[in-house]
Amino acid sequence: MQSRAGVGSDGLFAEEMYRPLMPAGVQRFLSAQQVAVLASMDSEGRVWASMRSGQPGFLRALNEQTVEIGGYGHPEDPLLEDLAQPSPAGVLVIHLGARQRIRLNGIAQADQAGLIRLNVNQVYGNCPKYIQARAVTGERELSQGTARHTTQLDARLQHWLEGADTFFLATAHPQSGLDASHRGGKPGFVRVENQRQLLFPDYPGNKMFNSLGNISSYPKAGLLFPDFETGAVLQISGSARILWDDPRITEFKGAQRLVAVDLERVIELPSAVLLRLEFRNYSPDLR
Repeated sequence: MQSRAGVGSDGLFAEEMYRPLMPAGVQRFLSAQQVAVLASMDSEGRVWASMRSGQPGFLRALNEQTVEIGGYGHPEDPLLEDLAQPSPAGVLVIHLGARQRIRLNGIAQADQAGLIRLNVNQVYGNCPKYIQARAVTGERELSQGTARHTTQLDARLQHWLEGADTFFLATAHPQSGLDASHRGGKPGFVRVENQRQLLFPDYPGNKMFNSLGNISSYPKAGLLFPDFETGAVLQISGSARILWDDPRITEFKGAQRLVAVDLERVIELPSAVLLRLEFRNYSPDLR
C-alpha cells in the first residue's frame, strides 16, 4: 500500500506500532471509557462493525492480554452470533470528547450472557485526526425496537448517510485477523452513488494503511453509522475497493483516494446506543 501510494513510513515500521500486551496506561484508559466499536465476521465471510456503550468500567482489563467487554448492544446486532465461538475480532475504544483512541485486535468469544472476552495480540494507538468532539451527557431511555433488514438504501437512509460526520469501519485480513477504525469528515463526506453503492474519502493519516491494506487483501468491509440524535445505528456490510485514480476525487476536499462500498446487507437498529452524546465541535484537521 505504501509503495502504491508513493509514501514511506517516515522511519516507523508497522511492527514498531504494535504491542502484544496492554501496558498499565492502556488498561487505565480502557476502564475509563464509555464507547467501543467491534469488528467481527459472520459465517458467510461478511464483515460487520458493532457498537457497545456503557458506564466507565464496562471495559475491563483482566490482565495484560485479556479484556472483558460488557456494556449495552442491541440484541439483534450480529456481533454475539459472530462471536459464539472463539473468532478473530478487532476493537476500537474511543473517547470522542478528548479525541483519543486505542485499537485492540485478537481472538474474542461471547458467553451466553453477552459478555465478551478478548485475548489481545495487537495493541496500538492512533492520532486524534478527524474525530468530532462529543460529550456524554447521560443515558437515554431504551425502547427495544425491531431491527430492519434490507439490501439497499431508500431515500431516508441515503439522507442519514449523507448527513453523517462520523462512521466506523471494520476490515479483515485473511491471516492477521480483524480491525476496527474511525472515519470522520464534514457532513457530505460520505456520498451515496445509488441505492447499492456509497463512496468515502481516504484522508492523510499515519501512512500505515491498516484499513486499506486489509481491503486490498480481503475486499469486504463493515460500516457503522450512529445517529447520535436518536441512538439508532445503521450497519452496512459489503464489498469494498480502493479507487486510486478516480476523477471524482476532486469533489472530496483533502482526499488522497476514494473507497467504494457495494452494499450486500443493511441493518437498521433502533435504540442501539445507550449514551446521549452531544456534539461539541468538528476536528481541527477538517478545513
